[in-house]
Amino acid sequence: MMINSKKFKRAFSMVTAIFVIFIMSSLTALIMNITGKSVKSTTTQYQKEEAILLTRSYTELAMLYVINHNRVSNNNCLEQINGDFGDPNNLYKVRVDIKYIGNSQLLPNCPKNITPAWSVANPIGFDSSVSLIIDTYVSYKDFDDLSGDRNITFHRRTVQKL
Repeated sequence: MMINSKKFKRAFSMVTAIFVIFIMSSLTALIMNITGKSVKSTTTQYQKEEAILLTRSYTELAMLYVINHNRVSNNNCLEQINGDFGDPNNLYKVRVDIKYIGNSQLLPNCPKNITPAWSVANPIGFDSSVSLIIDTYVSYKDFDDLSGDRNITFHRRTVQKL
């Protein structure tokens, strides 16, 4: 029995074409998967860097507010700053909590002031100092979270002498 070589060549070409198409589609799927992971990684890194910069900025802003806030005439101490940053689709919520450390006589109107044990035990040289503990929280939503209810919070604590 004689095999028709022309039909055999066409059948072999068809199998080869199907195999090449399968290899190319697998390679394309792999490239698309890697591209998607790269975009997610870049987006996550961008959001985290922006949150880090916001915590630094709001910490410095809190220092400026505390320095310019007159605790005696206002009869209170600045304890919290809240703010929003960004557009509604990419909103960063910022909360700054401020606590005062030092001699309670220098902070008469601050209900949450902390008098450390070392200043009570050794008051020489420490009576005139007041320090701040500034906790800055930046919350934001993950771009790639489809449910939209997952918040990521970045926290920075700073101790600063006033």
